[in-house]
Amino acid sequence: PAGGRRVRRRGAAPPAPPAAAPGSGKINLDKGRVSLQKNQTVSLVKGGRPLTQSVKMGLGWEPAWGGRPIDLDASVIAYGPDRNMIDACYFGKLHILGGAVQHSGDNLTGEGSGDDETITVHMAGLPPEVTGLVFTVSSFNGQKFSEVAKAYCRLLDARTGEELVRFDLTGSEPKTGVLMAKFIRQYSGEWEMTALGEFVKSRTVRDLVKPAAQAL
Repeated sequence: PAGGRRVRRRGAAPPAPPAAAPGSGKINLDKGRVSLQKNQTVSLVKGGRPLTQSVKMGLGWEPAWGGRPIDLDASVIAYGPDRNMIDACYFGKLHILGGAVQHSGDNLTGEGSGDDETITVHMAGLPPEVTGLVFTVSSFNGQKFSEVAKAYCRLLDARTGEELVRFDLTGSEPKTGVLMAKFIRQYSGEWEMTALGEFVKSRTVRDLVKPAAQAL
């Protein structure tokens, strides 16, 4: 109809494309903090440039329903292109990869607000052979995640403290470990972060090496 043609001649904007479905499309950091759901991925790029500064992965948890203190341990395992473990950073090894990855140290209770343990990653300092990082939380004393509430991980700009990405664990399983998130280096050079939320049987970093490799 003529009315329709007039609208087009006036240069009406085309209809907006549909929003990307969860888990599809490339989300980046341009619009501020990103809240991930399980298996969603964010490209660690802002303003068209990959993150090269230092970031902190903060991991936190609380005992469920007023239960006993929970001694969980955060760790990160670094892998090469063939899913081969290069090194692991945890409470027993606070610096790896020449200081490019640093752990804040052990928190024995999980009580109090804020991050319980943090892992700092100097993005520009990661050696080229490292192509994947898997961030994990495990229960050294065998307490299961069904005894944990509000477990989460969040990525911060280490210099400013700005929260860039957050992933809240919504479910729980009676297992002793969880793969929280992974970083994968892309061929183009930038890194992507994916929320995992995958529960596994593990109490030590050694137990986590194989399931974490399989999640890459």
